[in-house]
Amino acid sequence: MTSKDAIESKLIGSFPRRFIGAMPVHQFLDFLPEANGRPVMPNMVSLEELLPFLRKFTTNFDLVDTSGRPDPSVVVGGYEFQPTMGLYKSESTRQGVTDMSAMEAWIIIKPSIQQDPFIDPPSDVDFTAPVPCPEEDLLPYWDTKRDYYPRFESSDKQSISTRAHMVACTNAFFATQFRRFGFSILLCGSRARFVYWDRSGAVVSRRFDYTSNFILLAEFLWRLNRAPPGDRGVDVSVIPISLQESQDSVVRELLGIGSSDPLYGYIVPVDTAVQKPQDAEGRTSTTHHFYIGPRPPPKQCSLLEQRTRSFHVWDPAQKRVVFFKETWRLHSQDTNTESEVYRKLHSRRIPNIPTFEHGGDMSALGTKTITHLFSEAWWCCTPNHKACLPLVQHRIILRDVERNLSTFKTPEQFLTRVTVAHQEAYEYLGLLHRNISMENIGITSEGRGLLMGWECCSPKSREELLEVQMGTLPCMSGALLDQSTQDKHHVLADDLESFLHVMVYTMVRYLPSATKIEDRNTLLQIFDEEYVIDEGGRAIGGSHKRKYLAEPAFHIVKKFTVPPKIAALLRELCELFPIRYNATLQLIERHTRETRFKTRSDLLACHSEMMALVRLSVPSSEGWPDKDIRDFYTITVNKYGF
Repeated sequence: MTSKDAIESKLIGSFPRRFIGAMPVHQFLDFLPEANGRPVMPNMVSLEELLPFLRKFTTNFDLVDTSGRPDPSVVVGGYEFQPTMGLYKSESTRQGVTDMSAMEAWIIIKPSIQQDPFIDPPSDVDFTAPVPCPEEDLLPYWDTKRDYYPRFESSDKQSISTRAHMVACTNAFFATQFRRFGFSILLCGSRARFVYWDRSGAVVSRRFDYTSNFILLAEFLWRLNRAPPGDRGVDVSVIPISLQESQDSVVRELLGIGSSDPLYGYIVPVDTAVQKPQDAEGRTSTTHHFYIGPRPPPKQCSLLEQRTRSFHVWDPAQKRVVFFKETWRLHSQDTNTESEVYRKLHSRRIPNIPTFEHGGDMSALGTKTITHLFSEAWWCCTPNHKACLPLVQHRIILRDVERNLSTFKTPEQFLTRVTVAHQEAYEYLGLLHRNISMENIGITSEGRGLLMGWECCSPKSREELLEVQMGTLPCMSGALLDQSTQDKHHVLADDLESFLHVMVYTMVRYLPSATKIEDRNTLLQIFDEEYVIDEGGRAIGGSHKRKYLAEPAFHIVKKFTVPPKIAALLRELCELFPIRYNATLQLIERHTRETRFKTRSDLLACHSEMMALVRLSVPSSEGWPDKDIRDFYTITVNKYGF
C-alpha cells in the first residue's frame, strides 16, 4: 500500500496554491448573513467547555463526533481522513455517524498549534502596495509586496498533513452533494480558522485564539445555524422529490433506478439565445424547465476535477427520457458556452452529434465561484493566482443519447461516426474539440455513435485559449501532459491522439481477446497513471503514453491480437504518432524534409490519414455478435468513472 505521506502529498498536489489568505476574521463573517436571537456569547472558554458551548450555538444542527468513524468517501489510498466533527441538519437522514453526503459543514480538530497549515503575515500589511524598483532606467514600481511574501502554505510536515486532511474532506463533501460552496472550521490547539470552499479555490481566515476570543467562533456558528440553505452553499436548483406511486414505478424503470434510491428535481434554463420574452398570447415565457432524475454516483477525485455530471432524466412535460449534463465552465466572455457550440454545430448540420434541446448558465441562481475575486485583496498574501479562474455552472438537455461508449455492440458504432463529426466541426467551423474521452462518446438506440462534450472546445485560431490545458486526463495526449512543454498549444494532433487512447482503452478492455490478463492490465495501466498538478493548475504526467507511442513496435500493444482487424488497426494508428515523442525521428525529419511528400508530422496535421485507416479496418455490424460488449466481462469502474 502507498505510504500515507505519499497520499497526503498527492492530496495537496491536487489543490495547488488555491488557498487565498489570510482574510480578516470579521470580513470572513460576511460570507454569511447576520442573524438575530443569538444566545449570550462568552468572551472566554476553556478547552473543556468547548463542546457544550458549540452545541449552544448550533441549535438547528446535530453536532456529531465523527472521529474514528470513516465514510468510504473520505478513505483515500486505504487511509482515513474523516472530519473530527460533523454538522447535520437536525431533521436530516444520514447513513452512519460520518456521512459526507448529508453534512452541512465540518470541523477538523488538531491538538497542537504547530499543526496549523498556514502562516499568517502581519495584520497591518497591505499586499497591494508597490515595491520600489532598484533600477533607475525602469518604471518607478514593478511589483507588489504580495510577490515577495515567503509562503502562506506552510511546508512543515505536520502542516502538510493537516492541509491534506482538509482537502480530502472537501473532495468528498462536493463529490457527494449538490453544492455551490461550503464552509469548514479548523482548530489547531487553541487557535481557529474559518475556510470558504468553492470549485475554484478556498478562502482562509486569519487564525485567532478562540479560548480568549470565543465570540468570533460563536458568531460564525450562529450565522451558519440560522442561514437558509442557499446561503450555506446548497444548490437550491436541485430538490428532493416524491412522485405518485403509479408514476414513480414507471419513471424508475425507465431510468434504471432502484426502488429505494432517492429522486431529485433538476432545474435547467431555457435556451436564452433564441427564447422570446413573451409567447404568442403575451404571457411571460418560461425561463426554466424541470426534470426528474437520480443522484449521480460520486467519483473519488479532486475538487478541481469535479467539473461534469451527466445522466438520464425524465422530462415530465414531454413524458420522455432525455440526457442531462451539468458542467462548471470557465466564466469568460471570450469563450463560447456549450449551448452556443451546439447551436453552431446544428446550424452547419454537422452529423453525429446529439440533438440539443435547451440549456444555459445557472448564474441567475448564484451558481458560480467567487474565490478568484479575493486574489487581489489588500490582505491576500498569496502570489500567482492565475490558476483561480472564475467558473459558472452550465446545464444542457440533449436527446438521442441512450448509453455510453462502454456499452457499444460493434466498433463501427463509434469509430467512424464520431471521427466524422470531429473532422467536419474542425474543417467547417474551425472548432477543436479538446476533450475526446469515453464519457464524451454516446451511442443512440440505433447504435449510432455521437460526439458529445463540447464544453472545452475552442476555435483553432484562438491561440490564447489553446494555451489553457483542457481534457480528461486518462485520454489526454502525452504531449499536453509533458512537463517540458508547459507553453504548448493544443493542436489537432492532440485530439487525434486522444481518439487513439479511447480506441486502445475501449478495445483492450471490452473486446473479447486471448491476450493474457497480465498483458491486458499492463496496457490499461497507461490510462491509470498518477498525475501531479503544478502550481499553475496544470496536470503533469503521461510518461507511459509517451513511451508506448515513441516505440509502438516494441510495446505491449503489439501483444493485443484479437480480433485481428482491430488489433491491426490499433498497431497502424500507433505508427502515426512516434514523430511526436521519438527524438531520432524528429531529428531525421528536420534534416531530410522533402516537400514533394507528406512527412510524418503532416499526417497528424489533418484527419485524412487516420480516417482512411479507420474506414478500411473497422468491421461492420455484419457477422459481429448480436450482443452488448459489456456482456462479455464484469466491468470494474476505475477511479475516473469508466
